[in-house]
Amino acid sequence: MRGLVHLAAALGLAAVAVAFGRWLRDPVPGGPLLALLAAALLCAVALRQLYRPGGLGRAQIAPEPPSPDGRIDLNTASAAELERLPGIGPVGAGRIVAERERNGPFRSPGDLVRVAGFGPSRVRALRPHVRAG
Repeated sequence: MRGLVHLAAALGLAAVAVAFGRWLRDPVPGGPLLALLAAALLCAVALRQLYRPGGLGRAQIAPEPPSPDGRIDLNTASAAELERLPGIGPVGAGRIVAERERNGPFRSPGDLVRVAGFGPSRVRALRPHVRAG
């Protein structure tokens, strides 16, 4: 399915290029301009389906609660588990793991401020999703 959407987007881009070239040679309203708009619309719809949140182009990660209360333990979670947290990508997860290995376990979720790039507001947003120990 992803290949089909990519093909539709590529065809849409090619049609946009051809229609735009024709319109530049002869800027008369009508055929080439309508083809340009239709091709641009096709391309936009195909790419939106592919790259929207939860779309075909995004990795699908099944949410699995790692503990009975559903929170992730900062002291035992792997980088892959930490990436499931809202707003945490591979870089942030790696920084959390590196900080834990370098300076010891976290005593509370508030200790996340030790991690580069984690300010008080970001820690507040993560507090309901994590625990320490």
